[in-house]
Amino acid sequence: MPNFDAGMRSRSLGRTFLIAAFAMMLGYYLSSAGRGWFSSGPVVRNFETMNTYGRITLPEGSGVTIDPELAVAEAEAAVARVNTLMSPFGDASDIKRLNETPAGTWIAVDPLTWRVVMESLRWHRLSGGAFDPTVGPVKALFTFDGRETDDFPSDDALADARSRVGADKLRFEREGMRLSWAADGMRLDLGAIAKGFAADLAMESLIRNGARHALVDIGGELRAVGGKPGDAREPWRAGIRHPRDDDVIERFELVDGAVATSGDYERFFVHDGVRYEHIIDPRTGLPMTEGPASVTVIHPTSCLAADALATTMCVLGERGGEAFLRDQALGLLSSGVRVVMLLAEEGGVRRVEMLVDAEGGVTVESAAASLR
Repeated sequence: MPNFDAGMRSRSLGRTFLIAAFAMMLGYYLSSAGRGWFSSGPVVRNFETMNTYGRITLPEGSGVTIDPELAVAEAEAAVARVNTLMSPFGDASDIKRLNETPAGTWIAVDPLTWRVVMESLRWHRLSGGAFDPTVGPVKALFTFDGRETDDFPSDDALADARSRVGADKLRFEREGMRLSWAADGMRLDLGAIAKGFAADLAMESLIRNGARHALVDIGGELRAVGGKPGDAREPWRAGIRHPRDDDVIERFELVDGAVATSGDYERFFVHDGVRYEHIIDPRTGLPMTEGPASVTVIHPTSCLAADALATTMCVLGERGGEAFLRDQALGLLSSGVRVVMLLAEEGGVRRVEMLVDAEGGVTVESAAASLR
């Protein structure tokens, strides 16, 4: 008679062996993932966000410790979170809720929104008001579509809008992260800082997942870690567009840093022969007309700081911007901060470069711009 017990024991041992083998293979797979096993393939994801484009690049050998597709998806989700919370539209937006709230009514905001609002108020204070996140009422009077127009707000409309601008009218309570307006009709606009923050937040996500080489681009605001992997450890390459045509006026290399640009490239209008850019000068309550055509900031650690500084330097201009850098070189600013300012003048474009050194000094070079 066949020995059924022996057969059962044989099949049981076979199953045990298969289960053990599978467990060993799974353990090797997971431990390999922890050592960066997934990081062999490049991933580039393009998406739309914050009324512009987004692009996240994980090159081959990025070092991520999870599936690179998942790492990029998590980074994109971080950008989407910033857009949801800080857009002026959408029911889930903290900014929309605040802008629709009557004066004196407190609303609690998400910790991410709170973080960016506090940074905005800090830049407002340190810049002497040149950076102001409450210029929304003035900006809403204009259409920056790149065209010539006969329309211009009346003096009364401008006066009314200006009366509702001023970051000192935004109240805050740290406990509970609550915000409130001191006057009705105020509007918070984080457009000059939120893209930089989104780039930083996406990179924070990638770094948590082990990335040692990555690039985040949110509408031209860049945050890089490492360079391109390879034998030469090649840096990332970026460029500054000519403010009046499509040529790249300057190319530079980036490793472990951030880049942000502000200017009148696309968002402007022309009235009575005057070019008005979308950046509002809080000192006049009008769109900029005589400031730099563009300001590019290269910052060693923060795209948020690069973004805010680019706007600040646009408002302050060449002389005021240089004075601001000298005042803040040992405090707000990091050693290695570089500012490239392009000024459209008769006969061409003048390039001004300002560099903060390790001792808190600022060197300035000015020359006619030429393609590089």
